[in-house]
Amino acid sequence: MDKDEALLPPSKESNIPIKIEKLNEDAKDYDKSIKVILLGDANVGKSSIIDRLKNNPFNYNKQPTLTLEHYNLIIKINTFVLRMQIWDTAGQEKFDSITSTYYKSTDIAIFVYSIDDQKSFNRIPGWIKELEDKYTNNDKKKDNEDEQFMVKILIGNKSDLEEERKISFDEGKEFSKKNGFNHFVEISCKEENDKENNDNIDKIIEVIGKECLKVFDSRERLNSSSYNYEASQSILDPNKSKSCNC
Repeated sequence: MDKDEALLPPSKESNIPIKIEKLNEDAKDYDKSIKVILLGDANVGKSSIIDRLKNNPFNYNKQPTLTLEHYNLIIKINTFVLRMQIWDTAGQEKFDSITSTYYKSTDIAIFVYSIDDQKSFNRIPGWIKELEDKYTNNDKKKDNEDEQFMVKILIGNKSDLEEERKISFDEGKEFSKKNGFNHFVEISCKEENDKENNDNIDKIIEVIGKECLKVFDSRERLNSSSYNYEASQSILDPNKSKSCNC
């Protein structure tokens, strides 16, 4: 499988152009807010990934995360504005060491390993189980209407360390398919001048946006007795206002 081949099937709205724009992180006006968490061993580059998602340059002097932190990333998907609250762990990347509240109400889970660290890859199943156990205990819903959705993304970081590679691209891709990930990609937080690498980082944002739109659209269909499919397309269609009720 070629690295550029999409792992996601084409959307039924694939004929509608998607334009994604990053907005000021202090923007107050947004349509939906979601929680994004990063999981993985220490030193795999989770904090650096957040920096790159926010278009910040790679920080060679970045210190390990010592406290639980969160950052806002606000994007506009055509006419739909989405706020992502991205949570980073407190430097305690061990099973059962992260407080269960970290997992509460998670919408997007990004699992990270380093391509030069076999142990970090081998521990991804443990992180999956940790999320499933604590998420289930935290987010039991009383009816289907209130169920959380979950998008899982797998990232093989530090692709610039090709000579030290321990996990092949195909191995990561196969693992992601077997374990129900919505998307898998390899990136480097250092290769800022590499267009293909930057496209892969932007693809993470695109996947999150499209997956969220699909869920919000289907929820509106399920929960509204007067659901109007044409009106719902205003979310996706840049030529229609998001306030359109036609």
